Amino acid sequence: MFTIIDLTRRLTSRSLSYPGDCLGVEIRTVDVGDPDVHVTHLAHLDMHLGTHMDAPLHFVPGGSDIADLGIPFYPAIVVRTRERSIPADVLPAASLDGCAILFDTGWVADPESRAYFEGYSHISPELARELVSRGAALVGIDTPSADPLDPTLGCPSHRILLGAGVPIVEGLCNLGALANVRGDLWFGCFPVKLEGVDGSPVRAVAFTGSV
Repeated sequence: MFTIIDLTRRLTSRSLSYPGDCLGVEIRTVDVGDPDVHVTHLAHLDMHLGTHMDAPLHFVPGGSDIADLGIPFYPAIVVRTRERSIPADVLPAASLDGCAILFDTGWVADPESRAYFEGYSHISPELARELVSRGAALVGIDTPSADPLDPTLGCPSHRILLGAGVPIVEGLCNLGALANVRGDLWFGCFPVKLEGVDGSPVRAVAFTGSV
């Protein structure tokens, strides 16, 4: 038996896109002339909205798109930190090879407010390089980005991780629910299979117990 823990933020018509200055989704209900039928259309959806996964194509010309990544499913290691620029020395000594490394920074700002995109913890370039060198298969974080807010899109940690083929899942939530997990812990997420696209909202979950 296993337990599933949802790590996904709810998306609403008020959800903001990075860097927090515009709405990321437009949801419309279509009147089909039958009161018993409810049809919803997305007129606009930012592929990097809410809980989402970045594919290498996001920062690597010719890199893998979101459809190429399949459905990630890896043993998970949760790292709890409150550092603003998360250093490499927060990583455990245990092997990271083939694992999803999830950073629980405690970020609880409202994702429907500009404050969500300001002052959050992020992955330092040194940490990104250490994750790559130690074989991490995927990196997740509960903040809107693995890099600090940067209008120039320098984003060194994105470039290091994605350049090495390590996808990034941003905007996770509920990582605190994993604090007392005993036994096996696995992470999985389910992107929309869109060809030629550099990212996608995902339903992210943790599995505990035997899977």
